[in-house]
Amino acid sequence: MSGWKTAAALSLCLGLGLSAHAAATWDSIKDFSLKEKEKAVAAGKKLIAETDKKIDALAKDTRNATAETKAAHAANMSELKEKKKAAQAELDKMGKASGEVWDATKTGLSDAGKALGAAYDKAAAAVKK
Repeated sequence: MSGWKTAAALSLCLGLGLSAHAAATWDSIKDFSLKEKEKAVAAGKKLIAETDKKIDALAKDTRNATAETKAAHAANMSELKEKKKAAQAELDKMGKASGEVWDATKTGLSDAGKALGAAYDKAAAAVKK
């Protein structure tokens, strides 16, 4: 598990009092039942907030970068913003979801969160070059 994912998992475990299994990853969002909707939404918010912190830190890492790296970073940041917006939209849907669409909504948030994580990993790798 990458560093930011581990930090997110630990933050969720401590902040929400959830088991490590239930709070570990974006995939774990799918483990929540409809009765645990509030916990699921809180877990999603925490994961997005942790990713935001990592994105902010990543932006600072480019201060002394080359022009080429800065241009690539700008493109990556644009992608990150799109992925974050998609994850936030899925989280908003989850907050309003009923039993009929609960499973699909959880999967949507999980998938959007994993896409956000992949976009972050891509951006972080580009900065480290």
